[in-house]
Amino acid sequence: MVFGQVVIGPPGSGKTTYCNGMSQFLSLLGRKVAVVNLDPANDALPYECAINIEDLIKLSDVMAEHSLGPNGGLVYCMDYLEKNIDWLEEKLKPLIEDHYLLFDFPGQVELFFLHSNARSLTAIHLIDAHLCCDPGKYVSALLLSLSTMLHLELPHINVLSKIDLIENYGNLAFNLDFYTDVQDLSYLQYHLEQDPRSAKYRKLTKELCDVIDDFGLVNFSTLDIQDKESVGNLVKLIDKSNGYIFSSIDSSAVEFSKIAAAPLDWDYYRYPLLVLLIIFANKSFTACNFCVIFNGPDAHYQTTCLHSKHVVTGSQVKLCGIAAKIYAVALGLVHQYLANCLSFLDVWIQQQKCRRST
Repeated sequence: MVFGQVVIGPPGSGKTTYCNGMSQFLSLLGRKVAVVNLDPANDALPYECAINIEDLIKLSDVMAEHSLGPNGGLVYCMDYLEKNIDWLEEKLKPLIEDHYLLFDFPGQVELFFLHSNARSLTAIHLIDAHLCCDPGKYVSALLLSLSTMLHLELPHINVLSKIDLIENYGNLAFNLDFYTDVQDLSYLQYHLEQDPRSAKYRKLTKELCDVIDDFGLVNFSTLDIQDKESVGNLVKLIDKSNGYIFSSIDSSAVEFSKIAAAPLDWDYYRYPLLVLLIIFANKSFTACNFCVIFNGPDAHYQTTCLHSKHVVTGSQVKLCGIAAKIYAVALGLVHQYLANCLSFLDVWIQQQKCRRST
C-alpha cells in the first residue's frame, strides 16, 4: 500500500519548504522518500524530485501559447494533467511499492481531481501562521480549510506553518490555543467590528463563523520546519491519520492469537484444574498482545504491552515479533503436551475401571 502526503495550501504558505524539510527528516528516519512536484509554477526546486510535472507541461509555454495569466495557466495545466493522468500513474508505478510519497501541489489544488483510491494519503493543508494576527484573515483561512477538507475527502491535517515567525507580526488577541483549537468564534466579533473594513460585513461574518462552528471539523497543528521536535510531532499525527503506524506490524501476533485460540480435540470440562491452568496460560498470552504506536520526536517506533504497560523501544520491534513466534510455538507445545497427558490419564482411568469390574 502506498503512503504519503498531499501538501496543499495557498501561495506563500511554505509548501515547497515543507516538502524539502519533511523529505530530509523522513530520510533520516530510514524511509525511502520520493517527492512529486505537481506545481508547474515552481521552477526553483530546493529538493530532488522523482517526478516533475514540467516533464509533461510547462506553465511558461501555456501562458505564451494561449495568452493566459498565471492563474489561468495553472488551471489549464491541472486540466491537462487530469486528462493525461495515465502519465502520472505510469511514473508512480515503480515508486508505490517501497517509497513514501510527498506531493507538492500548487495553491489551486481545489481544482485538481484526486482519485478515490488515494485514501492512504494524508492532505497537509498549510496556512501561514501570521493570518492569526488578523481576525478577518483568520476566518478566511478557516473557510478555506473547511472547504478543502470537504472537497478532497482525505485524512486531513491543517497546519499553521512558520509558527516561529508569528511574534514578528505583533501580539495575538487571544492565546495560541484559541486559534489552534478553533474555540468559540463569537469572541472574534468584537475585534472584527474594530476593523472598518469588516464592520459592515458583521452579519455575514457571524453567519460564516456559525457555519464553521456547526461543522466542527477544523483545528490546527503548529509547525516550525526547522525544529526537530515540531516536525516529529506532526509526523506522528500524519502516520496515525493514514495508517502508516500499522504498516510494519508483523503478522506473528495475529497468528499467535489464532494458535492460542484454536480448540483442541479433548474435553475441557472433565478436568477443571487443568482447564484453569490452560486459561492462565492464555491470559499470560493475552497480556502480551502488542500495539505499535508512533512516539517521540526522533520518530522511532515503540511497542506497548496492553496490560503491563511495559514499553519496548523501536529498535526491538522485530525482536518482539520473533519472541511472539517463539512463545506461540511454546504455547502450542504446552497445549499438545497437556492433551497427551489427558489422553494418557483417560486411558489409565478406563484401565482401572476395567480391572475393578473384573
